[in-house]
Amino acid sequence: MGLLFSDTSSDIIAFLLIGFLAAYFYVKQAYSYWKRMGVKYVEPTFPFGNFGPTIFQKRVSGELIADVYNSSNEPFIGMFGVLRPLLVVRDPKLVRSIFIKDFQYFVDRGVYIDAKNDPLSGHLFSMTGEAWKNLRVKMSPLFTSGKLKAMFSTLLDCGEPLQKYISKKAAMNQSVEFRELAARYTTDIIASVGFGIDVNTIDNPDAEFRRYGRKALEINFKNGLRVFSILIYPKIRKLLTLKSVDDDVERFMINMVRETLTYREKNNVSRKDLMQLMIQLRNIGKVQNDGDWDTKIVGDETKKTLTLNEIAAQAWVFFIAGFETSSSTLSFCLYELAKNADIQKKVQNEIDEIKKQHNGQLSYDAVSEMKYLDWCIDETLRKYPIVPILNRECGQTYKVPGSNYVMEKGTAILIPVLGIQRDPKYYPKPDEFIPERFKPENIKPFEDMPYMPFGDGPRNCIGIRLGKLQTKVGLILSLQNHSYHLTGNTLGELKMSPNTFALTPEDGINLKITPRSI
Repeated sequence: MGLLFSDTSSDIIAFLLIGFLAAYFYVKQAYSYWKRMGVKYVEPTFPFGNFGPTIFQKRVSGELIADVYNSSNEPFIGMFGVLRPLLVVRDPKLVRSIFIKDFQYFVDRGVYIDAKNDPLSGHLFSMTGEAWKNLRVKMSPLFTSGKLKAMFSTLLDCGEPLQKYISKKAAMNQSVEFRELAARYTTDIIASVGFGIDVNTIDNPDAEFRRYGRKALEINFKNGLRVFSILIYPKIRKLLTLKSVDDDVERFMINMVRETLTYREKNNVSRKDLMQLMIQLRNIGKVQNDGDWDTKIVGDETKKTLTLNEIAAQAWVFFIAGFETSSSTLSFCLYELAKNADIQKKVQNEIDEIKKQHNGQLSYDAVSEMKYLDWCIDETLRKYPIVPILNRECGQTYKVPGSNYVMEKGTAILIPVLGIQRDPKYYPKPDEFIPERFKPENIKPFEDMPYMPFGDGPRNCIGIRLGKLQTKVGLILSLQNHSYHLTGNTLGELKMSPNTFALTPEDGINLKITPRSI
């Protein structure tokens, strides 16, 4: 005897039908959100909304959002990540309002954070509200020009193995996959400048630091879910108890920070690196003035302003952000210079001339004077933005200027950096590599020349200057004695891997190296 009918099988069919109808109307209601809000949108497909091509690894997420950007002339357009409404903002003026003018409405990124159970999630990128604001203010002095100048010799030391490796490959007439080589060079810099550790992954590619870093960024299902949660559905991390990184990576990072802190404080060791500044911040609540690198010892743990896990979380985000910024930009820039031999020659001539003015030495000031190389890096970041999509979350009801749309609290916002920075409306011949776009006399206001590879406003990337400096040094060391040429997969257009969030060439960046005739 069934509950609704005379037999159990009929009950099962009835309950399945009721469940199906309930799910159908729930999905229909969810997918009608933008219509109810009066916002034009891209028609979704159940169950993945508009992200099916990315989920099935047919389209890079940055290119997918760029496609949405290119599908409309509206200032903003709706789409769906599974069932979650997402607002893609197209208009640079509105982007600027979100980043700066009306920042108080869009302080947070809407990223999942659980510092108690997932210690490495409690970093500056994901922090919210006053907690983010307070730490941001305290950490800003970490990246002054004085601090970077003091760290400069460390960058040069890390570059020595890179130069030797390049010279060896050139002598053997071999090509090099520069994406991986740049990743190792960047790992060496972050290990040294961030933690005071000499790892030399150029010669030891399986060094522990590189191994765990590679694991955290490798292409696999779990890391794909982590990226998915940032962009589309933050709650999935809580539902699946999915931490920022695997447990062994977390243990490695926290133990490394613990050992570094303990050794320096016990032995009163001072070193000119980011960890030293984090120790100052923890012990006295602020970073000392340029030139003062001493460790202030505080015996009472309750008086320290940062916990071990909080320092580890900041160290972790330095690693991730610095790694992607420098390794990707360095390899993409060398690819474009190999593709455009005349531009490569201009860069090399500038390096020669500036070094000559500084008695053949590569100093911090000499590097700062290489403006044409700056333009090349800027153009690389325009064409290949490290973060092709930026995200924000509306923190309170917001009337969008110039429209009837009232944005609800909690609305997820996507900024299509890749789409905007390759729009011929703002950058004529967007697929061409033209460093002169960034000559001072060619720079236009943001609304006419939107450029945001590091974000913009109070919540932009705090380590921009360090990231660009280590990239610039890597390029100088690579180019001062050698030239680069296309070979293998780089002879054609680079195809981006659909398995990653950052723009990553599917087959790497293979370049042939030859000694320069100076």
